[in-house]
Amino acid sequence: MKEQERIAFNELIKKVQQHEDTITQLVKIVAATNRRITDTADKHKSWEHALHK
Repeated sequence: MKEQERIAFNELIKKVQQHEDTITQLVKIVAATNRRITDTADKHKSWEHALHK
């Protein structure tokens, strides 16, 4: 492998890793958002149930 090819390959590896890191961060954000939505929905259901008693 030529030096230029090796450099290009290493840059590609770095970009892929950065994309993987970004995707991981986004998945964590989505998971946290889903937990908050679920918690809020559960609280809302609990309040509705308490009001209708």
